[in-house]
Amino acid sequence: MNSHSEYSVPKQIGRRNLHPCLVWLMALATAFSLSANLQAQTDNFDTGTDSGWSKITSPDFQATYSFPADGFGGHAYRLQGLPPPGFIADANTARAVAYRTDRLYTNFFVAADIVAWDSAHTNGLVFGLLARANPATIASGLMDGAMFVIEINRFRDTTGSRGRAHVMSLNSGLAGAVAGLAEFTIVPGRNYRLTFSGVGNLLTGAIYDLEDLTRPLLTMTGDNAIGESGFFGGPFPDSSLGGYVGLINLSAVGTGSSTLFAGGNLLTDDLRTDSTFDNFAASELPPTSVAPPATPHGLRGIPQVVNRSPTSFKNFHPAISGINFNATTLTTTNAVNSSAIRLYLNGTDVSSGLIVTGFTTNLAVAYNGLVSNVVYEARIELQDVLGRKTTNTWTFDTFSDSHLASSRSKNIECEDYDFDNGQFIDDPLPSGYASNDVNHVTPINGGGIGYLDLVGINAKAGGVDFFDYDTSPHTSEFGNENDFRFSNSVGTQLGTVTHLTSDANDPNVIVVNRSFDTQRQKYFNVNPALHDYVVERTEGGEWLNYTRIFTNSAYYNVYLRYNSGLPQPLSLDRIGSGPTTNHLGTFALKTSSAMGNYRYAPMLNDNGNLAVMNISGTNTLRLTMTSPQSESTKQRTALNYLAFVPALVVESAAQVNGPYTIETSASVEPGTRRVTVPAGGITRFYRMGWDHAVTITGVNLVGANVVLTYQ
Repeated sequence: MNSHSEYSVPKQIGRRNLHPCLVWLMALATAFSLSANLQAQTDNFDTGTDSGWSKITSPDFQATYSFPADGFGGHAYRLQGLPPPGFIADANTARAVAYRTDRLYTNFFVAADIVAWDSAHTNGLVFGLLARANPATIASGLMDGAMFVIEINRFRDTTGSRGRAHVMSLNSGLAGAVAGLAEFTIVPGRNYRLTFSGVGNLLTGAIYDLEDLTRPLLTMTGDNAIGESGFFGGPFPDSSLGGYVGLINLSAVGTGSSTLFAGGNLLTDDLRTDSTFDNFAASELPPTSVAPPATPHGLRGIPQVVNRSPTSFKNFHPAISGINFNATTLTTTNAVNSSAIRLYLNGTDVSSGLIVTGFTTNLAVAYNGLVSNVVYEARIELQDVLGRKTTNTWTFDTFSDSHLASSRSKNIECEDYDFDNGQFIDDPLPSGYASNDVNHVTPINGGGIGYLDLVGINAKAGGVDFFDYDTSPHTSEFGNENDFRFSNSVGTQLGTVTHLTSDANDPNVIVVNRSFDTQRQKYFNVNPALHDYVVERTEGGEWLNYTRIFTNSAYYNVYLRYNSGLPQPLSLDRIGSGPTTNHLGTFALKTSSAMGNYRYAPMLNDNGNLAVMNISGTNTLRLTMTSPQSESTKQRTALNYLAFVPALVVESAAQVNGPYTIETSASVEPGTRRVTVPAGGITRFYRMGWDHAVTITGVNLVGANVVLTYQ
């Protein structure tokens, strides 16, 4: 939107007073930031034109450029490329490029939203940001440059696809050397912001969900010297010469094309390109209006959440710390509508509990109603005085390490599956290798103390410990995939491999980058450098068996700790004698597009409510990947551990003295201390049981349900 003249004068909310000198310094800093932005190139395309943009002029690469409506009353920028009418050797693929010639950038920062694309899995669509493009070659379409792009269909079959993100060079229009590579699957219907920066030889690409600009889903930094070394792919442009920046899409599929991409089927694939961008920005340096790793919204003056605690995917956040954030427009003039701020936790509006103070251009917001030992899906909604709305969504939990480690709870590490046809260790010590023991010289708690290198028997070979489609361990471009159980085909890795980058010190070395989950005390106590292992390289239909002793008859909720680049369903079953099984519940794993973003999935019953599991004695539990075996669902999930925590049990009876039976249809929401039970049309008496004292504080009939609150 360009209607900056409608901005209102900010006013102060609440009782917080700022010192006049501090106010002056804040205003000065903001003014400096705005001054710096004015020297950059920005375009929100709301004029409905692309004045100031240049394009490929060669008739070999025909493209159309249009301006569909965006979500804020303005316009976006759609690039559509057609297959070349003739044959152009290796670079015979569709492409559309729009670039700025305002200045040549050596060091650079470029960003844009990606708001729409052809999401069919029968195309070779690649799109993203272009930098250091050679002025002498860019108009031909056979340009030299550097790009940060998403390839949406890197692996695919008839059911769907998985994607990748690349920081790579362009040489005469062809994809060249790769400075950074990550598994990344973009989700149709969501919007993203891409940023790409370069300082000397170092190139950094990051991808944000537009509903959470506080932290990227993926960031990777690589050295472009890999191209100059000739080790892999064609060279990057000379970083000292500079070049143009812009937007690019191209197809990985074309007659006779030769790229680093997956390729495809020329008889069935759509060879066109189609992607829509918005809110472009380019400058020499990244913006300083927000603290890293956050990035500002691309639309100037729009309200956004900054300085939020807890952070995205935060583990073990103390409930007493609550939620704190700033609602700001990053301007000194446009105001946030303080009365329109909303906070939703697990779908419940808790906005009445917000404490809002400060100036309306930068409000401080706090919420102090969190509950311990809860997994939260949170959403903040903001609105400015012009009526423009933004949303910030994230997940976090308020578990504690001590709660999971207590005698009331039980944990099963996913890599600790059965061995030797049903043998098990009930309470194994953490085992593995220290993260700095890269050559695996000194095993920690090996030799049967922990599960390190114990050999399970694949069901394909007549065993009962696991089922895996493969029959031998794997080594891939992402490193060894048998870090923990060396002899088994089940993928196990220390931490989660998130991306590959070229090494700044040695361009002939590929660095495997890993993300480690929160180090729990039991690992630290064994060795401060010992971290979690994960089960990875999973496929639909595969399973793992875990035999354990549950010493007391108890009721549990179960949470699976994981990270995933794809949505995945998993089931947990209790294996009985012979072929019988008892289905306990399902985990609905959510995607964060990239690997390495750890979170919990609660086990749900068939009604979609938090499942309650009653178990005692020695039991074998089976964790199954229930999705089909397909390219669109495999090898993008990492499983860390199962946490069994005491469950709140709701019982009812027709008479106050009983007998009481468990309400299996009860929906328990720990975050709001509320239980919803279908009303049976007859008088019922309710009681609750937990591992600690609990009191029913309210009983209300709401429609066809009884709503219980508790403390």
